[in-house]
Order: sequence, then structure tokens, then C-alpha cells
Amino acid sequence: PPASNAFSSGAVMATEVATLTRELEDFARERGADLFGVADLRTASDLNVPRTGPGADLPLAVSLAMCLNDTIVDEHDPDEGHRQSLYWHHVYGVVTPALDTLAHDVSRWLADRRFRAVPVPGSSPYDMERLEGVFSHKFAAHLAGVGWIGKNCLLLTRRFGPRVRLVTVLTDAPLEAGSTMDRRCGRCRECVNACPVDALNGTEFRADQPREFRFDAFKCSEYRREHSCGLCVAACPVGSHRKRRA
Repeated sequence: PPASNAFSSGAVMATEVATLTRELEDFARERGADLFGVADLRTASDLNVPRTGPGADLPLAVSLAMCLNDTIVDEHDPDEGHRQSLYWHHVYGVVTPALDTLAHDVSRWLADRRFRAVPVPGSSPYDMERLEGVFSHKFAAHLAGVGWIGKNCLLLTRRFGPRVRLVTVLTDAPLEAGSTMDRRCGRCRECVNACPVDALNGTEFRADQPREFRFDAFKCSEYRREHSCGLCVAACPVGSHRKRRA
């Protein structure tokens, strides 16, 4: 039967699921993925994960991450503006396109094995009125156990903190899904204190609360029109370059 039918009927052996997942992770890491995880989106149906377009019916999300260059993050000066910013170029001109290529390769790997697979662009189609993408790579990675969402409203990973970019491949392949990583920032307010426009209020993430409870996306966006910010990324002590070398 088609692979999707085997998956939905539970006909795939657990050992086969584990093997396929391991082989896919090895393939993704060989092509540059620093972090890998699988999220079962059906467990989040009541949390209203934004998802539209091709592949909206696919049950699993393969979450892939690449880390940012520590020196570029640490030495970034937001006042240099978008055109002069090496940070802005690194994030959106280098790492994001590399992630899109990685997602394309992963989707082809799955398609070659007769599974449906749709790569969601790293900078996905955007709703300019609400300032949000049509799919949340960050929340998919959170569900997959790749990291947790911090007070800076970014995905924090154990190894790299928020110094990562994400991309997702939606699929019906029978893969082994991870579990949500729930951690807290505690008393830390480094990102809140670093924000030049007070867009963050220090509230911990809760999946049942809208973004506005903890983050003013419009303040952030207005500031970034003139400045290539990223101070909330650089300020976070989780996974920072200095901490890892200590």
C-alpha cells in the first residue's frame, strides 16, 4: 500500500520507524544540519499552529536547524544598519538560503522513498498585517524537542541557545516523533534588558497564550526597519560562545 496508508494504519514496524528516522537524520546532518527533530503536529491541533498551503494535511514536521557564526553574533553592531550589516547578511543571505537547500534535499530524500514531503521556506510567506509567517518553524521545533521557547520569544537550544535558524519539511513518512522540551528562563532577563524598544516584557512562554502576552512584534519590526538588530540573540546566556568556551 502507499506509505501514507501504512503510516495511518499503524502497519509500519517500530524498528522500521526508528531506522528510517535515523537514516534521515544522518542524511540531514551530512548536508549541514546542526540539529534535527520530528514533531507530530496532530498533538498540537488544539494549540492552533498556523499552517496553510501545500502539505497542510501532512501529520509530521521534520525540524532542521543550522547554528549562526558566534563571532558575527558577538561583534554585531545594530547601528550599522541593514546594508552594512554582516549579521543581517549572514542570517538572511547565507544561513537561510542554506536551510532552504537542506530542506529541498530532505524532501527529495523522502520523495525518493515514496513519501509525501513539502519543504516550508526558512523565511516563509508572511502576513505583513499580523507580522507572522504562515507556519511556525519555532513552534514545530519546540514540539520536536529541538529546544524550548524563551522570554525572547525565540527557540532556545541546549547547545546553541537562540543562535540558530530553522526550516521545516512536512511529511507523511513514518518517523519517530520527539516530545516537547519544556524549560524555563527563571529569573534571567538578559534579553528583556537588551531590547532597545522594550518589545519584550519578560513573560514566560505558554502555548495557550497569544504572542502579545510577552512580545510586541510591531515595536520590534519598526526598530528593525532602520537597525539590523539581534541583541536578544546575542544577550542570551544559553548556548553563548563565551559560556561554551568557559
